[in-house]
Amino acid sequence: MYSANRRRNIEREERMLLRGKREQAAGKLLHKVPDLMSLNLEIREARPDAAKNDTQYIRRVVVEHAPALFEMPCSYSSCDNGGYDVTQEVLSALASHAARFEGECVCRGSCGSAFCSRVLRYVATATYRATPEA
Repeated sequence: MYSANRRRNIEREERMLLRGKREQAAGKLLHKVPDLMSLNLEIREARPDAAKNDTQYIRRVVVEHAPALFEMPCSYSSCDNGGYDVTQEVLSALASHAARFEGECVCRGSCGSAFCSRVLRYVATATYRATPEA
């Protein structure tokens, strides 16, 4: 039988491998939005009943190398298989050349026998290359 640490390492490696496959299947962000120059996501994550955010950070996307995949893990240590997938919402906003957009997503993980239900809220800012007038 594996030790708890060894089992966690195996699970982490499996998650990383699966994420790599999803990134490869998603393709490159610049292929989906070729005129995108920059993208920043201001992330705020909290319990649904919390008055303040538990976690917040800015994700600066390296557009030249980024996959067209916008999945973020749940930061709650007791959450199992949690995370947020805002890929479709972000790609849709980028395709319409939105300079600023926002959204939210509920964690899909579980904490014991209950759903995690933490909420990720994001505000994105994007810049695009100017397109020549026809």
